[in-house]
Amino acid sequence: MGRRVGDNPDARVERVLAAVAERALRCGTRAGLDALVREALRLTGASGAALYDGRTCVARAGRAAPARPCATTARRQALVVWPEPLGATDQEMLARLAHFGGSLMAAHAREVDAGARQARLLEAKQRLERAVSHAEQRRSRASHDLRTPLMVMKGYVDMMVKGTAGPLTPAMQRYLDRMQRVANDQGALIERRLAKVVDEGVEDLRPLLRSAFLSSARGGRTADVTMTLPDRPVALKGPRASVDLLVRTLARAVAASGAEVTVRVEPAEDLGMWRLRVDVRGGRALPEKTAAVLRHLAQRLRGGLALPTEDEGSLVVHLPADDTVPASLAAHGG
Repeated sequence: MGRRVGDNPDARVERVLAAVAERALRCGTRAGLDALVREALRLTGASGAALYDGRTCVARAGRAAPARPCATTARRQALVVWPEPLGATDQEMLARLAHFGGSLMAAHAREVDAGARQARLLEAKQRLERAVSHAEQRRSRASHDLRTPLMVMKGYVDMMVKGTAGPLTPAMQRYLDRMQRVANDQGALIERRLAKVVDEGVEDLRPLLRSAFLSSARGGRTADVTMTLPDRPVALKGPRASVDLLVRTLARAVAASGAEVTVRVEPAEDLGMWRLRVDVRGGRALPEKTAAVLRHLAQRLRGGLALPTEDEGSLVVHLPADDTVPASLAAHGG
């Protein structure tokens, strides 16, 4: 009469490996290694067992004294039981279990490394949070220290302008008007630099326009672009990444048309907006997909996009201006 499936050593080992793998999956590789050693004891009937990685004992089970790896196993992964089994079947089962144990040890090493990385990331995150908190406190103190004397100076200037200190000569009036403008610009600068910023925005669109349009090339040929820009910073509200993507998408589409291009930036009739006007002479029409992307980006920036028509041959983008940039910085923004 043949042996039952339950008595087949291969089938028993397969069930053991499946159970150990499930244990490792549910409870971690450390638990899987311990389960593997216990199963080696159960399968072989030995007094004790240990799993070695070279000379390091990774896991052990049993009541007897731990075995020491012999010279042939001292530099490799091995599953050792004591007293050592003499049967070939037990040796084969141990070899299969040891091979699976090597995979578990490699997975355990990865888990340990991942845990260490996670701990380092958590520590770095906590350090950054503390640094941000300290920076916010310094920002708040600096804002208060700068605003307080400025408000006092503006208060005295306002009183003098109203005649509280007596009549003003034309020269004194000019000096006070200039002081008022400078104080207002300084207040706007403090507001911009030290206020709690949600989004940095773009301080000046002009360098980005020059970089995107004048440097765009197709087939080794630089695009023929004429650019007319204001003599003061073109500051915009909104995410810088969205502004950058809009300008570069438009520049790539214009360069692909192979036509002469005129780019002009001017204040829009509506207060608080800049108008970016792009004229393409004789080029291909803007692809529908590109127009959709540009329209989406303009709307994200709370602006608008107007495509060329028969009456108006220019592509026009309206973008929200950032009026917190002091006018006195215009001379330095070129």
